[in-house]
Amino acid sequence: MNKTTKIIGGIVIVIIIIGGIWYGISKKQTPTEKTIIKIGAILPLTGDEAYLGQSAKNAILLAQSQIPENTKYKYEVIFEDDAMDASKTSTALSKLLNIDKIDAVISFTSGPGNVVSSVTKINKVIHISNASDSNVAKGDFNFIHWTPPEAEAKRFAEELKSRNITSIAFIGTQQQGIIATLDAVKKELAKLKINITVEELVQPGTRDFKTVISKVKQSNPQIISMELFSPELEVLAKQMKEMGVDVPLTTIEAFEFTTQPELFEGYWYIQAAEASDKFNNAYMAKFNDTPKLGSPYSYDAVNLIVDGFEHAKNNYPSKP
Repeated sequence: MNKTTKIIGGIVIVIIIIGGIWYGISKKQTPTEKTIIKIGAILPLTGDEAYLGQSAKNAILLAQSQIPENTKYKYEVIFEDDAMDASKTSTALSKLLNIDKIDAVISFTSGPGNVVSSVTKINKVIHISNASDSNVAKGDFNFIHWTPPEAEAKRFAEELKSRNITSIAFIGTQQQGIIATLDAVKKELAKLKINITVEELVQPGTRDFKTVISKVKQSNPQIISMELFSPELEVLAKQMKEMGVDVPLTTIEAFEFTTQPELFEGYWYIQAAEASDKFNNAYMAKFNDTPKLGSPYSYDAVNLIVDGFEHAKNNYPSKP
C-alpha cells in the first residue's frame, strides 16, 4: 500500500467513525413518536343548543391543553356536530369510527348518548356521556358522568316540602334523560305525599302548547315544573303568560338551557353539581366567558379517558 493509498484509507476510516458517532447521537436525540389516542367528541355545535355545545368544546380543549407532556401517549380530539339530533349523531359516530378510527368518544345528553352507546358496546370503544338516562351506560364500554337523577329528584322533593307545596304539574319533552329524571322525581314525591295534578310530555319541536296549558290550568297545581330544552322552553313560558297562567314555575336543570333567563326571573330550581372554582377560573381565563351547563363534565371526561389509557397495563407502547 503506497502512502497516498494509506492517507485515503485513513480519511475513509475517519469519515466512517465520525458518521457512526453522528448517527448514534442523532438517534438518541430524535424522540420516539408517541402512539396517538384519538378521542371523538359529538356535540351540538349548531342548532338551538349550540351555545351549550360550544362551551363543552371549550372545556374539552381546556382539558387537552392541560395534558402533561410526559404522557405515554399523545391525545388528539376530533369534534363532530350533531345539533343534538339523533340521526346526525349516528352519522357523526360512523365517521369517527370508520374514518378517524377513534379510541374513545364523548357524547352530550341522553338522546345522542343512547345512539352512541348502542354502537360503542359492539365496537368496544370507550364512551363517556353527559347523560341522565342509565340505559346509556349499558355494556362494558359505556359510562355516564352526570349528577344522578335520583340525587336531583331527592333534593327537588325536599325543597317542595320545605315550601309547603302539596301539588305540582309537569310539562316536559319526550326525551330519555327527561323521562329518567321524571321517573326519579315521581318516586320521591310519592314518599312525601306530594300530588302530581297532571303530567304532559310533548314531542321535540312542539311550538303550540295551548292544549297542554289548558289541561295544566284546569288541574290547579301550586307550582309547574318545566322540563324542556330551548326553544320549546321559552315558547311554552311565553304562551303560558299569554294565557294568563300566574302559577310559579320551577324545573330540574332546564332553566340552565335558556337563552332568555329573564323569563324565569325570581324562580328557584334544582341544578346538577356545580364545577369547582379551579375549573371555572381556568375556563374564564382561557375563553373570557363563564362555562355553561355540561362543560365541567366534558372537561372531566377527557381527563378520565387520559387517566385510563395512561394507567392501562401490559400494552405500552401499543394501544390498550
